[in-house]
Amino acid sequence: MKILLKEAKDLDYEKVVDIFYEVKFLKHPEKREAYKEVIEKAFRHSQLVVSAWDNDELVGFVRVLTDEALFATIWNMMIKPSHQKRGIGKMLIQKCLEVYPNLHFFLFSGEQCVDFYKKMGFDTHHYGMYLKDGMKRCVIYN
Repeated sequence: MKILLKEAKDLDYEKVVDIFYEVKFLKHPEKREAYKEVIEKAFRHSQLVVSAWDNDELVGFVRVLTDEALFATIWNMMIKPSHQKRGIGKMLIQKCLEVYPNLHFFLFSGEQCVDFYKKMGFDTHHYGMYLKDGMKRCVIYN
């Protein structure tokens, strides 16, 4: 397996949404079109989008929001279940750090991924916060 990384926002967003469903980040099939619309908008407004390809198959991606001076936040790093535990996530994170080598990175993670990110040099932070009501407003979560 030879994985190719591409920096581009012009993706087939049907396939991107498929991966969101495959990793069980999205749950409501009846909201697929709304999900696709907001996911594409989020990706296109990100400073960096890196996708991972196994031949012509999209197998993963990550996006970064940043002020390009101090801070960067990694969002939506997802790998198709069929391609997990093959080093693709590591490649995607390394690419983000390579593109922005002097920035302080943040990310949110599910509990099942904490050990992976710790191996990549991240650590947990007790004081991160989010607006609870935001979950009710955002189409992805409500």
